[in-house]
Amino acid sequence: MSFLRHICLTLFLLSGGMLAVGPAQAAPSQDMSAQLEALLKEHPEIILNVLKDHSEEMLDIVQQGSDKRRRSVLLRQWETEINQPKAVALEGRPVGGPDNAPVTIIAFSDFLCTYCHQAAYTVGSLMKRYPGKIRLVFKQIPKTQAGRIAGEWFIAAYQMDKAKAWKMYALIFDRQKQVEDDVLAAMRAVATEAGFDAKAVEAAVKSKAKELDAIMAGDAADANALGFVGTPYFLVNNMVLRGALPLDNFIDAVDMALKNTAAK
Repeated sequence: MSFLRHICLTLFLLSGGMLAVGPAQAAPSQDMSAQLEALLKEHPEIILNVLKDHSEEMLDIVQQGSDKRRRSVLLRQWETEINQPKAVALEGRPVGGPDNAPVTIIAFSDFLCTYCHQAAYTVGSLMKRYPGKIRLVFKQIPKTQAGRIAGEWFIAAYQMDKAKAWKMYALIFDRQKQVEDDVLAAMRAVATEAGFDAKAVEAAVKSKAKELDAIMAGDAADANALGFVGTPYFLVNNMVLRGALPLDNFIDAVDMALKNTAAK
């Protein structure tokens, strides 16, 4: 029996069947409503006991309401943002997907952020759902030195071989603990597994230190200008998504972006 039906039946039985109505009476009268109100004030344990017995169903109802409200708020927000261009630096940043894709997702991320790992998986699923329609640009705001080093290795690797670098991208996220514990050992292992000569990537990181520093500084400046605090953040054709949101929210954003692009 569902949670709501259980409440209704409980009230029905404890009120002596006063919720029963004849064919000519489709709704409780004011007297019945008053009696129910009086009953619940006198015996609040009726509802409390039902809630305790059906706590999981209650949480599901609350979560559904919260998700519905968040979706409504986001859709209203995006309607305003979608035609408000946001200038961010993209040159030199790793890019996945076709250059002419109608939707561009710009990620502000950190390889050692748990929520960024979760969001990266979600975006990966999104790109499979919309083949050829999404371009992903990866910008970084690392909070730790290990995260920064991992990011530098990824950019340097991307400049050498894009396909292999995106394999590194997935491996780095999947091995956050190893990267945190010993970043250089972890990055050498990740680069090798992705098909790189790890020594060559490490040499590139050292030789391009100033360039990599400038890219990281630019990403931090862009995040600050947009008011982004923490990670992850995403721009989907100018629409802002904050945090590791569910896939459904990303689908809403991509669908809105595709519709807006088609209308132009």
